Formats: sequence, C-alpha cells, structure tokens
Amino acid sequence: MKKGNISAFLGILVVVAVVSGVITSFMLFNKQKESIKLSDNITDPVIKDDKEEASINMDEILAGVDEMYLESYLGSSHIIEINDKDLASIVDRLKSLELKLLMKADNAEENIEVYNDCLYAIHIKNKNIKIKVNEKYVMVEDVQGETHLFEGDLEQLKALNEALRAIYMEQYKTSELFENVKLICIEAKDEEKRWILNEEGAEKLLKTIHLIAPVDGKEMASTPCSYPDYVVTIETEDQKYIMHIVDEEILALDTSDNFVYYEYDKKLWDYIHENYAVAFRKDSNDFKYLLKSSKIIVDDKENLFDFEDDTYYTLEIPRWLMKSKTKEVEEIPNDEALKYSMQFIVDGEAIEVKIYENYIAYKGKNYYSEKISEIIKGALSV
Repeated sequence: MKKGNISAFLGILVVVAVVSGVITSFMLFNKQKESIKLSDNITDPVIKDDKEEASINMDEILAGVDEMYLESYLGSSHIIEINDKDLASIVDRLKSLELKLLMKADNAEENIEVYNDCLYAIHIKNKNIKIKVNEKYVMVEDVQGETHLFEGDLEQLKALNEALRAIYMEQYKTSELFENVKLICIEAKDEEKRWILNEEGAEKLLKTIHLIAPVDGKEMASTPCSYPDYVVTIETEDQKYIMHIVDEEILALDTSDNFVYYEYDKKLWDYIHENYAVAFRKDSNDFKYLLKSSKIIVDDKENLFDFEDDTYYTLEIPRWLMKSKTKEVEEIPNDEALKYSMQFIVDGEAIEVKIYENYIAYKGKNYYSEKISEIIKGALSV
C-alpha cells in the first residue's frame, strides 16, 4: 500500500473514533440526566411524606389523651396533674402548632443541646409520651427512647409557653403549699431582727404571697439579697419553707427538696417593708457600715481575684465579715501574710480592709479571725 493511502486510512480511523466518543458521551450524559430526574422524583415524595408525617404523628399522639401532667424545668420538681379543662386547651394548642420535622433519633442525647434547655414537659400517661417545649422547638419522646425534634412557629410557641406557665403556676399556687401552717417567722438578717407572727399576722402575710413564674436559677446565681436580707420561714405540718426575698421582683424558695427562684407579686415586698421595717444600725457590728458600699475593688496578692464589682460582692463580702468570729487585738504579727487588700467605696469615700491569713485590719483596728482568708477566698469563688 502506498504511503499516501496509509495516511488517509489512519485519518479516517481517527475521525471515526472522535465521532464515536462524542456519541458515547452524549448517551451517557442523557442517561445521567434521566437518573437524576428519577432520583428527584423518588426523593421528593419522601420529603413531603416526612413533613406530612409530622402533622399526622402529632394528631395520633394527642388522640384519646385522658391523663396529662405538666412539669416545669425552671421551677420545683413537682409534676402537677392537669384538669380536664386545661387538658383540652393544651391539646388544642398542640394540634394547632405549625411544626417542621428537623430530625428523628433513637437516642435523645445525640448532640442536640436544646434538649437541656426546655421550659416545660407535658407528660401523656396513657401514651407513655413526653412532649418538651421551649421558645423554638418541640421534642416528642417515647419510652423506647425515640425522639422527634420539630421546629415551630415562634409566636405560636411563645403563646403555648405562656399558657403552660399560667396553668402550672395556678395549679402550684392552689396546691397544699402553705396549708396547715404551724409557724411563720420573719427575719431581717442584716439587722439581726426576728418576728414570730401570731395567727392574724400569719393570715395577712399568706394573702400577699403570689408566685407568678419560676425563674432560671443560673441567671440569679450572682444576685445577692437586698438589704436588710429578709427571710420568711413557713413551717407546715408536712414541710418547712424558707423564703429569701432577693429583691422587689424575685424570691428564692428553699425546701428539703428544692431551691427555686420565682418571680412574685410585689405586694409581699411592700407588706414586709411596711410592717416589719428596720433601721440601719451601724454600731451593731463593726463591719456593718460596709453594707452601704457602692463599689468594691479587690487586690488579691496571689493575683487570682483582682477585680472591681458594684453588684454582688458589695453586699456579700461585708456579710461574710459580719458573720465571722472576731476578737479585737493590739497588733497583727509581723510574719502574718497579707492575702487581700480591699477598697470599699461608701458615699465617695474609699475604706480599706486588709485580710491576712488569720487577721483583719479595718478602720485603725485589728481583729483576730481564724482562717478568715480561706473564708473570703471561698466567698470570692462564687
């Protein structure tokens, strides 16, 4: 075969190969396109089914509910039973929620932080199901450990939480919380005053107590009780309640089972301050004057607690000093290590308090107080 013929033959083969490749690529592209379409057609109904399933499941859960209990994660550990009227109201609200299924899990601990940030839990006894709610999510748990997490409409969930709060607090208020009272005592801790109420006084005080809603304790941990640190102790036949009046809006209720903060009606604050008022007596304790401080500056010689504060420690450090056992002495030993130097600002004046390992220096006087530096260190660690 001639050289020219061979070159022509090879050229024809190259053209055929290129055309074949183009045709094959076109066929594969079309096939892939059809496959993607088919995949979309298959997955779309599944997504729709999941959304429809969210609504269907909630209706099934709430069908035939005959016994319901309500738990507050902010309040006490009491779980209250819901009456028929409130049960119907809660069921209607739950059914009306617009929910979007976010995930389904066999284990409720699966990296979902909102599980630990719920406001209320609705227990449906005859279904063995718990419905948790907060401002954004609804979580449905069953006894097998399966959990459905839904995202809800913010306005609807806000209304639901407000309704649950009202139901919970009404039931809680009308329970046997303060029934069969044996003794009521009011104390003003900062002034060391104490009153035992007679029957008439106890009845009047109880009428002013109205707990509005539980409050997150984590938010209140650094809030001291206002002067003069009123504490109301109520003893019933079954329980002892210690009520710390934090301020005009918040109180803490301490029992053998719980320590819970509540928003409360200001009538209680007004009643106590009007009927059990105290006068500031700075001569009753050498350190009492420091309660008037508006600011504290702490210089820790170990550089662990150097700070300024105008809210919590201005009251709490003076209270620790007031409660400490002290004995006035002439001098502080030379080998005694200085632990803290504190400046209390009272009416624009800086008053220095020096805390040694076992001594206190304050206003030109020296006091022995065993392990006082450890006590102050513990107070500063809060």
